[in-house]
Amino acid sequence: MRRAGFAATIAVAGALALTGCGAPSGDAEPDPAEDGAVEEPTAPEEKPTDPTDPACLVGDWRIAEDQMQSFYDALAADLDGVSFAIDGSVGLSFTADEYRYTSDFVLDLTIDGAGEGEGVATGGLGGTYTAEDGVITTTLVDNDLSVIVTVMGQTIDGSDLAGGLLLSDPINDAPFDCSSGTPVLQFETGSGRTPVALTPAS
Repeated sequence: MRRAGFAATIAVAGALALTGCGAPSGDAEPDPAEDGAVEEPTAPEEKPTDPTDPACLVGDWRIAEDQMQSFYDALAADLDGVSFAIDGSVGLSFTADEYRYTSDFVLDLTIDGAGEGEGVATGGLGGTYTAEDGVITTTLVDNDLSVIVTVMGQTIDGSDLAGGLLLSDPINDAPFDCSSGTPVLQFETGSGRTPVALTPAS
């Protein structure tokens, strides 16, 4: 998961036109309703918000199960004989300069010729970030992520690997776009990027 940025621009355009109607020739008195008539100002006009304004990242978000599955499907495409199935989701929160992952999902994996396995992810990690020119750049500060992997009866603590690779790397250097109304991040898969849409946490 990798990259960041958001800059808001709202332009208000208003025009006030004064139309003066001169009195007709002759003895007729000028119509006060027409004398110095003022045209109502036009309604303010808003220009589209910049889809890479960092402000669109701020909030509490969720990477839903279908988006997690899409990411791992893209990851598995580069791994011969390996497939993943996701059960759960990931929380992702941004303040103006900090981010936080909260994991609560199970990753079932199938390895051709070797059997099946399971990874359980809990806890989370976080740090600081910047978002410039539509790209997120992160700095990991704390990591209490726990990932326990069981394959063919053997249990492995994959917390360090997952914290350093599967969860922190995909968001670092990740391009993002908020033109759909909510952030869409381009997560790194190793051989390219795949879009991952965030949804509001509540």
